[in-house]
Amino acid sequence: MCKLFITTMLLFAVGAVASAQSATPPKLLTMSRAIEIALEQNPAVRQAQNNLEREQASVLSAFGNFLPNVNLNSQWGGSQGESFLPNGQKLPSTSVRSLSSSLSASMTIFDGFSNTSTLRQATSNAVASEYTLARTRQSVIYQTRRLFYEVLRTRRLLEVAEASLKYNLQQLERVQETARLGSASLVNVYQQQSQVGQDEVRLVQAQNDYDNARANLIAYIGLDVTETYTIEDSTIPSELGAEAKLDKEQMQDFRALVERALASRLDYQSSKEQYYAAQSGVTIARSGYLPRLSASTSYGLSGNNRVISEFDDFKNTRNFSWNLSLSFPLFSGFRTNQAEQAALVAKKNSEVNLQDTERRIQVELRSALLQLDFAEKNYEAALKSLQYQEQNLKVNQEKYNVGSGTLLDLLFAQNNYNSALTSKINAVYQYLSAKSNLELALGIIQ
Repeated sequence: MCKLFITTMLLFAVGAVASAQSATPPKLLTMSRAIEIALEQNPAVRQAQNNLEREQASVLSAFGNFLPNVNLNSQWGGSQGESFLPNGQKLPSTSVRSLSSSLSASMTIFDGFSNTSTLRQATSNAVASEYTLARTRQSVIYQTRRLFYEVLRTRRLLEVAEASLKYNLQQLERVQETARLGSASLVNVYQQQSQVGQDEVRLVQAQNDYDNARANLIAYIGLDVTETYTIEDSTIPSELGAEAKLDKEQMQDFRALVERALASRLDYQSSKEQYYAAQSGVTIARSGYLPRLSASTSYGLSGNNRVISEFDDFKNTRNFSWNLSLSFPLFSGFRTNQAEQAALVAKKNSEVNLQDTERRIQVELRSALLQLDFAEKNYEAALKSLQYQEQNLKVNQEKYNVGSGTLLDLLFAQNNYNSALTSKINAVYQYLSAKSNLELALGIIQ
């Protein structure tokens, strides 16, 4: 009775906590809402966004190389001095003030294709950063999905643990009553009490797993873990019907899937753009061997007066100049050669990285297909096992009710049923996670 009292108080405490939490209306958190928040709050997404803005600024700067540099200069000054003859006689003091202003412009006409290659390089880097941002968002979507599935999985397992404890508590009351009437032995009471104790441990563990899953999801998407949220989504299936499964026929042609992934994977597209940027870097480095042609012009006004006002003859002195300059580098201390070699190495490394990305995509795709196939087979096996254990539990329950079965057989059947139900729940969300992982590997996750 003491054991039953403690268990009843435990369930009452859990209900009291739930009631206290429900006093403040919890915020509903669906899958789509969680993904939306994660894409706004996740640090990796924000850093990728910042990198994209930096590269876009580099594109604007590279475009500016085609435009002239314009400068406006003004200068105002004066001087005052005294002179003395050798005999010490002071000469009249001199006071000069000057004012000048000029407007100049210079423009590079040809610099060995450095400016065009710089623009191409900056554009490629910006596009690569854009692809990286989009791929980062896809990774965040997958991770949010996985954590959301984990919350749903642990919640269903918590419900199983609660139902099992409730059922065995009822069984304990029945066994104790029959033992009091002399129809059952104390051994049956002890067996049932042991089963209740095991269920209590499972309930505590299931509650802890559920709380941790909720905290992990809320922390990952960037919400306050002290707030209360109702995490559920009616669009996520709890059973795997035909609509929840991927078409297996479309997954048979691995080569076609690889081609599809290479066309869709944004990290692969980013690697290609980085390779193009490295190619432009080689052209930029080789521009040091070619001549440079530039043009400049300026127009200025100046005034230099010994009287009080220096503005009197400001417009009387005017100057307009222009020039066209051509320079050809003959020797730069091997700096141009060093820059070319460094650019060639960067290009080779980018090519290796591109090839490695392609191989990594193939490995990830193969692994995702194997995981999905295993998850589907595991679900089918778990479903068959659950159907058998459900029938076995019914048979043993009926035998025990009519007195032809033992309590130990019933306990075994109940534990086997709970184990099969747990395996089936795990298999459902394992499949959903594997499905999302395949979509991530294909680059089509939304």
